[in-house]
Amino acid sequence: MRDLRPLTVDRVADLAGDSALCTFWQTVPRNGAVLPSEPFDLLSDWVREVTVNWGAPGRIAYIDDRPVGHVLLAPARYVPRLAAFPTTPSDPATLMLLTIRINADQHGRGLRKVLVQTAVKEALRHRVRSIEVIAARPQAVGKHPCVLESTFVENLGFRVARDHPVYPRLRLDLRTIVTVRDGAAAAVRKALAKVSGVQPVPETPPDGATRARVTRAVD
Repeated sequence: MRDLRPLTVDRVADLAGDSALCTFWQTVPRNGAVLPSEPFDLLSDWVREVTVNWGAPGRIAYIDDRPVGHVLLAPARYVPRLAAFPTTPSDPATLMLLTIRINADQHGRGLRKVLVQTAVKEALRHRVRSIEVIAARPQAVGKHPCVLESTFVENLGFRVARDHPVYPRLRLDLRTIVTVRDGAAAAVRKALAKVSGVQPVPETPPDGATRARVTRAVD
């Protein structure tokens, strides 16, 4: 049975999954090196700070009580690593999708798509109209595993907000039904309907014709 639970301090250890705890977005290189710190302690402090000032910075997916993946998101003010990117948002309140990581045995089962849907619902709960992400294009050299691929997020409806040859910043407008398709899209439509002031609107392409955007299913 799959279950999605808020990221809390007592669940930080469950972020590891099949790999080491990732502190990429929570740290900033100093003179080419990251200051030494225990990943568990660093993430625990970060989760505590964001939770107190904003809310739970993500969700963890469990299957039969075993953690199998997670999604992290937080306002830009709580993401130190953004300062290292040329496409960092100017507004510290911008809600950023940071990363989605899943266990190796979950690839091909649509879990990443479910986690994006969860991030959208969390954004709506905070009355946010968009989510942004700094993603890596295929030509990125030495891409960190915690940085999402631009192809993946574009296939979910994110569109370039500030372009860059390697690390563009993309945005998902939550007033449009442009997310993952099928059952996930229906769930987002239902969530949107409950949020005052946020109304789904059709996408209008440059030619002025209003039509639904079609996105292909991705993992």
